[in-house]
Formats: sequence, structure tokens, C-alpha cells
Amino acid sequence: MNDREWLEKWREYFLAWYDEGRVGEKAEEAAEFSKKYLDGGVVSVSGGKDSMVMLHIVVSGCRRDVPVFHWDHGPALMPREVENEITHNILAVAPSAKIIIKKYSLGNSEKAREDWRPWYREFFSTLRSLGYRHHLLGIRAEESSRREARGRVVRRKHWTEAHPIYHFTWRDVWAYIFKHNIPVPSTYYKYAKLLGWDKVRLVTFFDKEFEKYGTPQLDGVLMWRWRYEFHRA
Repeated sequence: MNDREWLEKWREYFLAWYDEGRVGEKAEEAAEFSKKYLDGGVVSVSGGKDSMVMLHIVVSGCRRDVPVFHWDHGPALMPREVENEITHNILAVAPSAKIIIKKYSLGNSEKAREDWRPWYREFFSTLRSLGYRHHLLGIRAEESSRREARGRVVRRKHWTEAHPIYHFTWRDVWAYIFKHNIPVPSTYYKYAKLLGWDKVRLVTFFDKEFEKYGTPQLDGVLMWRWRYEFHRA
């Protein structure tokens, strides 16, 4: 079975699940939930499958000109080929949105891969500097027990964090993507063949934060040409 046949097989499966899993109803509920947080709110979009589904739900069901925040990890963590694909996808789904892009200051150095603590400090300080009262994120309960425990709404010190697709399963997400032709980074389809549709996700590349999952090793096999590409960016 070639790649095209493999993808078409799974497309048929997920389209069938869209109806069986009542994904359309879940999307309508997620849109209604989102409306409560769009006044003074911003949709945070990584470009991964979950955040792109959330963005499409908000744009198509709530507000076309919603503010969208995207964090550019920098070339050491996110190859420019992937980053360009992400920004193109965001604009394709939300052409009328107000797009806010901030870039990690250490994202073009080897240090970004070795130590992720500065990343977290700068990321959250950037979120605070945006000044929004609500942040909508594509977090799902199924992803981990920690995320499930956080709940659908989290009251933080400086803003409220809301998770519209909190109750979506991985099947729901992919079914929504195939049903509505949501663009996602093409790397998903390379990694899904090895990891499975339920495990594949978009994370920073060659990042030691994900060493325990074996991600840097897998990157070295599938995306070896990106290992030192940031030196040329």
C-alpha cells in the first residue's frame, strides 16, 4: 500500500467516525462554550492539529475576526519550512483574524534545545504582556491525566484559560480535520505512520524536553536534514 492509498483508507475511516462519534454536535457545543470567552479573549494557536480544529470552530461558529496569538519557537526548535506552513495554514483558516506573532528570543541557538526553562519563562511573560483576559487553547482531557485534572476552565493570576475542545477525543480531532479539510503540518502524516494517529502530535524538533518520549531520536531518523538547519536560517 502506497502513501496515497494509506491516507485515503484512513480518511474514509475518520469521515465515518465523524457521524458515528457525533463530532458535529461536539463542535457546536465547543463554539457555544467559546463565545463566553471571546470578549477580551485571544485564541492561542500553535499550528498543531488540536489548535487548528479549535481555530476553525471559533472562526466558523463564533467570530471571523477573532484575535489569534501564535508563538514562533525559532529555527532551532521549529524548522522554517514547518513554521511557514503553520502561518500559511492559520491564514487559510482565519483570513479575517487579527494575527499576533511573537518569536522566542533564544530560538536560533543550540541552547534552545538543551534547556527549555527559559522558553517557559519567556512564553508566559509574553502571554501576560498581550493583556488579554481570556486565552483559548486547544487542550484536551484525553491527552494526559494532568491535562484532564486541570479542567475545562483554569483561573490563572492574570487571565482565564479556556479549553473549547476539552472533551474531544483524538478520533474526533482527526475526523473534524478530514471532514472540513483543515490544513495541518505535513509532518503529521510522516509521523503518524510510525506512531499512530492517536499518538502523533506537533512538538518542537530535536528538543531534549521530549527526550523521555524518544522524540529527538525519531526526529533524527525522519527529519535528519533539519538537525543543523537553524545555523543557516
